[in-house]
Amino acid sequence: MNVRPSWRLFRSLPMFAIALFLVAPLIALASPFPQAADSAAARPQQDERPLPDIPALLRDIRKNQHAIEEIRKLYTCHLSEEEDKLDSDGQVKSRSVKDYDVFYIGEEQARHLLAKDGKPLDAGEKKKEDERFNKQFDELKKKQAELASDPKKRAKKEEENEAQISDFLRAEQFTNPRRESFRGQEVIAFDFAGNPDYKPAKRIDRIIQKLSGVMWVDEQAREIVRLEARFVESVNVGGGILGSLHKGSNFVFEQEKINGEVWLPSYAEVHLSARIVFVKLKRSGTDRYSDYRKFRVGATLRATSPQ
Repeated sequence: MNVRPSWRLFRSLPMFAIALFLVAPLIALASPFPQAADSAAARPQQDERPLPDIPALLRDIRKNQHAIEEIRKLYTCHLSEEEDKLDSDGQVKSRSVKDYDVFYIGEEQARHLLAKDGKPLDAGEKKKEDERFNKQFDELKKKQAELASDPKKRAKKEEENEAQISDFLRAEQFTNPRRESFRGQEVIAFDFAGNPDYKPAKRIDRIIQKLSGVMWVDEQAREIVRLEARFVESVNVGGGILGSLHKGSNFVFEQEKINGEVWLPSYAEVHLSARIVFVKLKRSGTDRYSDYRKFRVGATLRATSPQ
């Protein structure tokens, strides 16, 4: 993952990138969990019916999450990204909204900016953005071809990749399974915390093991519906020299069935308190994914600007 300045350093989701600097995003600060606008809808209601085979359920969820992470590469979608900059008291100083078309090239994400704060780019901005996007897209395609032809380079890249939900499922310990009603949908909820017996397979796993929270899953689909997680201790990068992600940082992540066909990410809420070298950051943001469309294999994609 390329190092990006300030807030961009910490956000690159769709999905679950959790780490600082070389591995950063989806995190939050203030309360134990973010207070989303639909928090009342998210409030669980207990159900006392018998539970299914929990080990089998968790195995299916892990397998299905791997499938989602592969399937999403075949789709493009619209992303609305809202960012709040906060003052030292956690109050909003400024807010910006950007709209993108999102494409995947292997594990990498390419974003084509469409609008800022509800206004489409003007002709000059669009031309500049189209040129930037086309260059990025071509570079990612070239990189993907190089990785495909070099197993050692591909393995190293996988080690450096940002965390996916499947990594999280592997590194956490799930307890207290229970039936609940979530927004009128029957789900099974779990509490989770880092699994002390798990031996990290990647560097990111050591960071994931510092998470705790709640996960809601669709019993029939064997898919994650919502995930709420927070860091129970601060995370240092480069021995704390490069930066740190503060204890209490947390996030919300949601998936849903798209077009009655496949499960894909739909929502992420992020709030973070962190330090990059000597700069302290407080940020809050929301990503909303919509308008998923299958991307034709072998299609040539070029952004075009009016002459």
